[in-house]
Amino acid sequence: MLIWPNHPAFTTPLNSLKGVGPKTLARLNEEGFHTTGDLLALSPKFYQDRRHPKAINQLIPDEEALIEGRILSARAKFSPRTKRRYQEAVVEDMEGGRLAVTWFNLPSYYLKSLSKGRLVRLFGRVKHSGRGWEMVHPDMELGPLPIDDGELAASDAPDSYEPEIRPVYAPIGDLSSGVVKKLVDQALGLLDGCDEIFPPEWLAHNKLNDPIAALSTLHSPPGRVKGLLPRPSQTRAFQHLVFFELFFWRLMMLRTRAKVPSVPRSGSENGPEAADKFWRTLPFEASPEQRRVTLELMDDLRAERPMSRLLQGEVGGGKTAVAGAVLFFALGCGGQAALMAPTEVLARQHYDFLKKSGDALGFETALLTGSLGEKEKKSIRAGLSDGTIDLVVGSQALLSPATVFKNLSLAVIDEQHRFGVRQRLTLRRKNGRVDLLAMSATPIPRSLALMLYGDLDSSSLHGLLPGRTPAETEIFEAGDFPSAYARFLELVRQGGQGFLVTPRIGDELKEPADNEEPLRSLDDIYQDIKRLAGPDLPVGCLHGRMDAAEREAAMEEFRSGRRRILVATSIIEVGVDVPAARVIMIEGAERFGLAQLHQLRGRVGRGGTDGHCLLLPTRSTAASTARLQALVSESDGQALAELDLELRGPGEQLGLKQSGWPIMNYAALPRDLPALAKAHHLAEDVWHAVQTGSETWGAFFDKLDFEAFTERLMVAAEQAT
Repeated sequence: MLIWPNHPAFTTPLNSLKGVGPKTLARLNEEGFHTTGDLLALSPKFYQDRRHPKAINQLIPDEEALIEGRILSARAKFSPRTKRRYQEAVVEDMEGGRLAVTWFNLPSYYLKSLSKGRLVRLFGRVKHSGRGWEMVHPDMELGPLPIDDGELAASDAPDSYEPEIRPVYAPIGDLSSGVVKKLVDQALGLLDGCDEIFPPEWLAHNKLNDPIAALSTLHSPPGRVKGLLPRPSQTRAFQHLVFFELFFWRLMMLRTRAKVPSVPRSGSENGPEAADKFWRTLPFEASPEQRRVTLELMDDLRAERPMSRLLQGEVGGGKTAVAGAVLFFALGCGGQAALMAPTEVLARQHYDFLKKSGDALGFETALLTGSLGEKEKKSIRAGLSDGTIDLVVGSQALLSPATVFKNLSLAVIDEQHRFGVRQRLTLRRKNGRVDLLAMSATPIPRSLALMLYGDLDSSSLHGLLPGRTPAETEIFEAGDFPSAYARFLELVRQGGQGFLVTPRIGDELKEPADNEEPLRSLDDIYQDIKRLAGPDLPVGCLHGRMDAAEREAAMEEFRSGRRRILVATSIIEVGVDVPAARVIMIEGAERFGLAQLHQLRGRVGRGGTDGHCLLLPTRSTAASTARLQALVSESDGQALAELDLELRGPGEQLGLKQSGWPIMNYAALPRDLPALAKAHHLAEDVWHAVQTGSETWGAFFDKLDFEAFTERLMVAAEQAT
């Protein structure tokens, strides 16, 4: 998505275009198209080469070709088999080659135009049969009126023909490719006269074409270009649009960050003491890494500009305790603090952990989630509003306009990749100065971190806490249920508890391909493991379609040890901390990304005992086997995340519905990593020039509506959730 000037080419409503009536407009709106700018943002699917007419005798079967010739005969016919009328013509070119042409549903006025001797230009796919060369329903361009009988000469061809490279677009809903092209052509006509956006000197220095020129070329490439025809995504015009899409995203991030006001923090002299008291309430010693990062964050909290920081670390690296230290730092300074988690299960777990310390230190702690009754939510919100509640842990209920704080000082967002820029801004707006700490245990490739979290600084916890070791990982043959289940139950019976994970609940399962075992439903797995485990190993069940009370009850039964085995979906992927969990088995392991498997693997071995991760694929290909093998040989989450990005792309690496991921029309990672680095560097240079009062770049910013651009990006991101 790019930011465009306020020009009719980008702002004209679609119902102003010819051929867009109420029904067509409704279809376009349903697919997310509202203005001509939305149409221009489309990229052609491919180009048709209409530059060079080809002799009929030199055609190749099944190729698309441009033919110029003269009509020898034309007539309407009727097919008894199909009960349909059709039109048939025979065309001869200058070298005497003949082509049979068939049209279905050709308007009657066209038939009258197909008079003998008339010149015609055809484009379509050709085939060869016993009748000779044929072309069915080609595009047609009529030449001059019929000429006298005689040989067709080169001079008879129309002089006005210009070589053409024609873009072909994917259909939009039930609107055909041809209809889409007609609409894009109308939008493209409005682009004439639109001034370029960037200073010409800057473009020349950086060897770039202005995005207005690049957009025009992408939709209407010059027909005189020589050589083989590239795909649209391989053209220079497309690559320039990739660059500017990444450039504008970075500018938006820089602008968003700069809008956070600088407000001095008061009472920070008491914060370190409160953080130290928090550490003393814990049953373990803070590691040197935890101490180092906590001091780094406290320096941020003392600064005049509010903290905006991302804390990354391995599963089991101790991020939650660091978050607790900075939360109590904020409380010690006299403000309120909030921690937001993506699920109620995780929110309750954080609440249980922090409440013990809060009670010991004299701070009132509350839990606010959507499943609470209205009376409870009203009581908690009243406590936040009047300041009697110091620390609140919750889900997205914290974002509600009804949740008002007396003096919110610090907001911590756990599993940040489940949220986006809008959620960060929403929490920030709860008070004049709100420090923000975002945490993620999902390893994020550096390139994605630049895209997703460009408005945040970054800190990292390196390694695992003392006493924790990476889980041992085993891979079973695809569909080898007996061996995998036997190993799983053997490990559980040796002591501890086990997770059994499946990627789907079950009612949405599709028929398996020929080379894969069926992916069983969660209920089938639950019944099987109950039968195999017997009465001495009680089994529980957990998935996202249970209501909040059922999920919490199932989690509590497992956490307390009353259930030795928990059959679950990937709802347990993040934050679930059960120290006695020793083994996790993942059915359909090839359906998960490496980063997600690494997260699931991190659920075991957290209580000082060895952890085991058993991977049971339901299908086996060379690619999936190599990917799972990487998990066996690699325990570093960052390395796995980089590999996952390379193999599966950002959508799979972070999940298909990520509100934080920018909506891109042109750019794609990891393909465009080189462009990303250059775009970020130049965007930062431009932002610095704006900040230092450059008239040139100030005029550039005035020309573009960054407020509307930011809002469009956030709305698009939310719609993807």
